[in-house]
Amino acid sequence: MNEELDPGSLAGGVLLTIHRLSQGGADRVAMLLANGFAAAGMATAIAVLRSGGEGDAVLRALLRPDVRVVTAGPPMGSRHLELMRGRRFIRRLTEMARPDHVMASSSNMGLVTGLALGPRGGRGPLRVMKLTNPVIRPTDRGAWRRLYRRTLYRFIFDRYDRIIVLTDAERHFLSRLYPAHCDRFRTAANPYVTDAMLGRATSREPHAAPHILTLARMMPQKRLDRLLTAFAGSSRRDSRLTIVGDGPERPALQRLALKLGIIDRVDMPGFAADVLPFLARTSLFVLSSDYEGLPAAILEALAFNIRVVTTDCFDGARELLDDADGCATVAREDVSALTRAIDDSLALTGTPIGLRDIARRYTIDAGIAAHLAIMRGPAIASPIMAR
Repeated sequence: MNEELDPGSLAGGVLLTIHRLSQGGADRVAMLLANGFAAAGMATAIAVLRSGGEGDAVLRALLRPDVRVVTAGPPMGSRHLELMRGRRFIRRLTEMARPDHVMASSSNMGLVTGLALGPRGGRGPLRVMKLTNPVIRPTDRGAWRRLYRRTLYRFIFDRYDRIIVLTDAERHFLSRLYPAHCDRFRTAANPYVTDAMLGRATSREPHAAPHILTLARMMPQKRLDRLLTAFAGSSRRDSRLTIVGDGPERPALQRLALKLGIIDRVDMPGFAADVLPFLARTSLFVLSSDYEGLPAAILEALAFNIRVVTTDCFDGARELLDDADGCATVAREDVSALTRAIDDSLALTGTPIGLRDIARRYTIDAGIAAHLAIMRGPAIASPIMAR
């Protein structure tokens, strides 16, 4: 149920902004952060620009009772109209509830939240932005497109006091790209991994046919067509692939699986609120995206001691996985390399060593502590990382 905020009710607290409650990992992270801020004694509210997201009921169920959710209104049939309404909505809530902190919970919310708050300077809340996707994406081809993206994010960054990125590699890159903003960039691990993941035993049979898993919305960014093509080329004809997620590309992906002759070995069960049962019986996790921030699904797989093969779709991918037992990072466009990496990983026998140790850096407690330290800490940047 939607709530309203009383005047001054967020004094000393935080307002998080989000477009809609969707299936995306950034939205789930926002819910976990809101819980963590509330548990730390901060009055916490979430401003949602549009009701009726596909993950609405699931994500609301994750929240503590003392985290309030305030929604601007129903869908308007246009993202641009919703963002225009959201600008006024965020400004009104900020002026009325007077939070000490306002956090744009994703890259997509950076612009509208920054516009709502106005230029930096004078009194007002500490402005924090989470950068959840790359500033320059692999799909941004051409000098003019890249210049536009770089200029747009300079405008956005000008409106924030602190900008949270997900890896040290990304922070170093952005500090070179935006030297005037380098004192605002901070690294913080997202809260992803639970004790239940780290302690849960798998149900994989040691001699069973391999089971490959990906967790991804069926969107162009995720390049599930690339994964299907790589899977079709695998020498392990006894393996199965499960794609957990849904989206507008489902019909095209089903047609492609039929064309490749693998439709009988590919499962597409749709969105799942609980992915742990899928992880528990997985032999290998594969991510085929063009770009990501820091994929929660990879860390969840590592927490289950599952080997991971991924494209180099996020800064720090090779740093995270290249020394991990049986894991691999391949070039985005190299489908043959993705196939070879899948086959090489599936050929390994024995229990992987050390994968859960990587995942422990990204526990929910560590991620929340890192974000709190950034919000409450001094203005001078320091490389805070949940390790």
